[in-house]
Amino acid sequence: MTHDEAAELLAAMALDALDTDAHTNVEEHILTCTECQRELDSLREVASAIGNTYEAPPEGLWSKIATRLYETDPTDVPSPPVFLGDFDPAGPSDHHRTRRARGLLLTVSLAAAAAIIALGITLSNANARVANLENALAGNGHNGVASALATPGHKVVTLSGTDHQVLASFVLLPDGRGYLVKSSMPSLPSSETYQLWGIVNGSPVSIGVMGSTPHAVAFTLATSPAPTEIGVTVEPAGGSLTPTKGMVASGEV
Repeated sequence: MTHDEAAELLAAMALDALDTDAHTNVEEHILTCTECQRELDSLREVASAIGNTYEAPPEGLWSKIATRLYETDPTDVPSPPVFLGDFDPAGPSDHHRTRRARGLLLTVSLAAAAAIIALGITLSNANARVANLENALAGNGHNGVASALATPGHKVVTLSGTDHQVLASFVLLPDGRGYLVKSSMPSLPSSETYQLWGIVNGSPVSIGVMGSTPHAVAFTLATSPAPTEIGVTVEPAGGSLTPTKGMVASGEV
C-alpha cells in the first residue's frame, strides 16, 4: 500500500470502519511512516473527544466551515451528501476514486465534529480543504483563550509535576468552560495521550483527552460539585474511563 492510499483510509481506521485486509495493510504502512502515525493519533483523539466533551459552537461557525470546504473546488464535495453505503464502484477504474471519496467524507465529518465539541483540538491533515478548515478553527481557539483571560471572574490554574516544575496552566470561567493556556509537557508517542481529570470529592472524573502534544485544548467542566483539583495522566491513545497511572501534573482549582 502506497503512502497516499494509506492516508486516504486513516479516517476510516480511526472509526474502526475498515475491513480486515485494509486494516492490516494500513497498520503495516504506519509502522514505518511517522506522518501517518501522527495523523491517525489526531483522528483518534477527535473520535474520543466526541464522547467526552461538548461546547456550543460560536455564532456563524457553520457558514465559515461551508465557505472553507467549498473554497478550492466545489465539485470535489458531493451535494447533496452521499452516504458511504451509496457508493457503487462500476469497475476497476472507479475503485481509487471511491476510496478517495470515502476518506474525504469521513475526514471532513470528524473535523466538523471536533469544531463543535472541542474547538481547540485541531487535526493535522494532508487534504487541502481540511487544512484550510483547521487554520480557521485554530484561530478561533486562540481567540477563545484571549477572551477567557479577559472575562471577569476567570481563574488560572497552574499544574506542577512531582518535582514542582510548572508543566501547564489552564484558564477556567465561571460557567465551567476551560482552555489550555500553555503547556511544556513533553510529546508522547502516538500510542499514548495526555488525559485531563477533575478531582471531585476525592475521586477523578475524566474531563477529556488532550492528545500526545497538547497545544490548543478547550473543555467544559460539568460536574457538581465543581472539582477542587485538576490533574493530568498519561493514558493509552483514546483515553481511559479511570486513571491507569499516577498524575504527572496537578494543581488546585
